[in-house]
Amino acid sequence: MKIGHAWKAAFLSLKFLSFAPLVGGQQTPHQGHLLFLLQQGEHEQALNIYQKEVQAHGEHDIELLHQMGLRILDHGFRQHNPECQLLALFGAAISAHEEAYYILEESLRSPYIPIQLVALGALASFQNDRADQALLRALGSPAFQVRYEAVYQLCKKKHLQAATQAESLMYKSPEALMTVFPPLFAMLEDRHSTRILRRLLNQPSQDVRLAVVLSLAKYQREDLLPQIRQQSSQLHFALQEAAAYACGSLGDETSIPKLQRLALSQYPTVALAAHLALYQLGDEESIKAIEEMAERGDLFAIAALGDIPDRPRLLLELLENPRLHIRFNAWISLLKQHHPEALESMEDFLIRDQKDLAFTLYESPGHVFKAWKVTSSASQLLKEDVKAYHHHLELKESILEKVRHLSEQRFIALAHQIFLKQQRDLIPRTVALLEALGTEQAIECLKEHQQQLGAPFVRHYCLLALYRLKAAGPYADQLCQWVKERGQTEFIRFQPFSPWEWGQHSYTLTPEETSKLLIEVFEAFTLQQEIRGVEMLIEAMATGHPKNKYALAGLLLRAIE
Repeated sequence: MKIGHAWKAAFLSLKFLSFAPLVGGQQTPHQGHLLFLLQQGEHEQALNIYQKEVQAHGEHDIELLHQMGLRILDHGFRQHNPECQLLALFGAAISAHEEAYYILEESLRSPYIPIQLVALGALASFQNDRADQALLRALGSPAFQVRYEAVYQLCKKKHLQAATQAESLMYKSPEALMTVFPPLFAMLEDRHSTRILRRLLNQPSQDVRLAVVLSLAKYQREDLLPQIRQQSSQLHFALQEAAAYACGSLGDETSIPKLQRLALSQYPTVALAAHLALYQLGDEESIKAIEEMAERGDLFAIAALGDIPDRPRLLLELLENPRLHIRFNAWISLLKQHHPEALESMEDFLIRDQKDLAFTLYESPGHVFKAWKVTSSASQLLKEDVKAYHHHLELKESILEKVRHLSEQRFIALAHQIFLKQQRDLIPRTVALLEALGTEQAIECLKEHQQQLGAPFVRHYCLLALYRLKAAGPYADQLCQWVKERGQTEFIRFQPFSPWEWGQHSYTLTPEETSKLLIEVFEAFTLQQEIRGVEMLIEAMATGHPKNKYALAGLLLRAIE
């Protein structure tokens, strides 16, 4: 992809600025020497000299640090190693620095698709014409994933060219991928996209029409209700289910006669969707039908009861059912209803024991209803299935949120158990929720487990939360010491990308557990604007693993702004 003349000029001007004289239009010999070393890639030597100068004179040269951070980022980006490029891109993104912007733009030309996708995600967060132009240029990528992600971001921004570009890409794509485009047009709400949606509802593919109906419901497109009603008359039961759900979600009272007919369907999920829609439209009698389906063990019906407030009787009875699937889905629905009885069973499902329960999501044919199956041996079952693991973890984290809102006291008791059992998957979220509470009890819980023996992961997360809460104690010094102990560890490492989920996945870098914690520590010092945070970053770049310095340079730029 060729670079446009205007963009190239902007890029050259940024590079010129990053090498501009530092003080009064001139560089001192000392500054010039350090910048020369950085230009040659002698970063550790330059940083060590800078540290000695600070020790000798007792003050930092912020403008020099600014230039050092930019040159280290630039060096990492110019490496032929994709991992170094990725780390420099990560650093440029978290710095949010105008003079590092060109790294995001040039990354769109990388031959490595993950780098292009991460750059797109970073650029999409900027609300300016330059970022929009970069997204438009990404449409020239040979990789479909990159082109789709660029169109998706343009649609989220409701860019003037979004509908045209989305339509162009759709007609150039394989027929099997047509189902990923309806959400883009549904979110735009302009005349052009509405015409395209009407055309897609006449497609012979049932999957495409299903995607359109669900997208119209999601984005509350009442203007296309007549077309949705037509789909409810289709013979395919998945379409009937989705159309019934959409009519209820959009409050379409005109569809009541059709919904009453669909409520008699031989297909359980169609009947369930129709009954739920009728309830949403004011028919209280439909609740009885949903309860009858739930009583027969229909997991989707049990899940649907969670959206009907003040009807806990049957769900409470189902908590005694011998089938684990039924008990769990009933418990989740009670939790959605904010019923206090749900607190009595939470340890059975959240605290890991020898059963090691796994929660696997499955959907109805029309993708309207979701329920959970419960099996043992989660560690083995979810090891290879990244998507299933994320669903499992998101559910458990959402349960933590609901328990916290339902009862602070029970949530803190649950947090104690999670820490004592060292459930690593739940520790970051549990600590974040305790930190958000910030009450005396929450702080005491964090303090207690900051001393927990044999649990460094628990201790360090609690330590970070206490520092951010500005609790009285030597927490800043302890964090500094922990970072120094990492030494030569290559601690900024990233998890592999999850499988592509069209239109739902945000392409961001997900650090591994320890990496995430360390980055959060540096960010905490940055946000507190403590000089020790700047000195920690410089020390880590000077003495730590060489690959760490690129991402840390971005944090340094953010710290000194």
